[in-house]
Amino acid sequence: MVAVDENSPTDAGRPARQLRRRRWPRWVAVVVALMVAAVLFGAYGWQPTEAGRNFRSPYLASVGSRYVDTPLARFHYIQAGSGAPVVLLSPGGTSVIGWKDQFTALSRDHTVYVVDLPGQGYTQLHDRDFRFDLNAMTKAVGTFMDAVGVPRAALAGNSWSGGWALAFAQRHPDRVTRLALLDATGLDLPGTLMWESLKIPAFGELATKLSTGKPTVRSLAEGMMVNKDRVTDQLLDEWWAPMTFHDNIRATYLLERRLDWALTERALPTTATPTLILWGKQDTIQPVDRAHLFAALLPDAQLQILNGCGHAPQLDCPEPVNHHLQMFFAA
Repeated sequence: MVAVDENSPTDAGRPARQLRRRRWPRWVAVVVALMVAAVLFGAYGWQPTEAGRNFRSPYLASVGSRYVDTPLARFHYIQAGSGAPVVLLSPGGTSVIGWKDQFTALSRDHTVYVVDLPGQGYTQLHDRDFRFDLNAMTKAVGTFMDAVGVPRAALAGNSWSGGWALAFAQRHPDRVTRLALLDATGLDLPGTLMWESLKIPAFGELATKLSTGKPTVRSLAEGMMVNKDRVTDQLLDEWWAPMTFHDNIRATYLLERRLDWALTERALPTTATPTLILWGKQDTIQPVDRAHLFAALLPDAQLQILNGCGHAPQLDCPEPVNHHLQMFFAA
């Protein structure tokens, strides 16, 4: 072993002590600081334009938007038909367009309401202290039903809104006659990397804001569906427009951080509401094994797995979804 004097020159002509103290050039620190500042500004200072405000929805023009005002929110909804009431909760992140095919099919035998809850679609939030957690979202469901005079109804939701429907049925079983869960949240299991990343402060805010461009929305929509040809330009426009609204952007990352699905999972064995579990076999966001777990934990559940369908089966495979919902709600 050869001893090295720290103060003796190295073969490069510099003391070993100086080699150990080597630092990054100052410009690297400046670049990093500028990048951090840009992220923080993008997350907390910058707001993208609400480009979707200029969109005039052909779908809503054809079915007729309705609004009902409450202290909590001015709820946007559509309504048709007559008979026993069915309430469809707009899928998380989109609007009433998410149930366009079921709205027509179910209204032949039922009074059908499709509603945008706060942070979704065209509903306008009045309560600025609204928490965007399970308590708040379930309260919103009840507030809407009260406002339109529906004491009890069959309830359905897809993705996040399936979890909200489930939570409402667990807390208010006397108000839900039947429950349909389509590729629903509600199990205390992690989401995809993309969704989990929204929980990171600053990154979640910036990523959500940057995801409101049409190319990104198309990519998200096509990623949820097996039958890509169903993502038409018209559907894309309807999907995209409310995603640009500032309140809806904020709701997206807050909901991802605050929805506690441990609460709904723990209550599954005592959830007595008759439940239909409809699931796309090729769902890449809520894998199909979660459908089987729901079916195992719920005491009164029917399970239907739809081959060739993804995370939004009501848009991806409307015909079988319509059939199963009609049969279930008619029972």
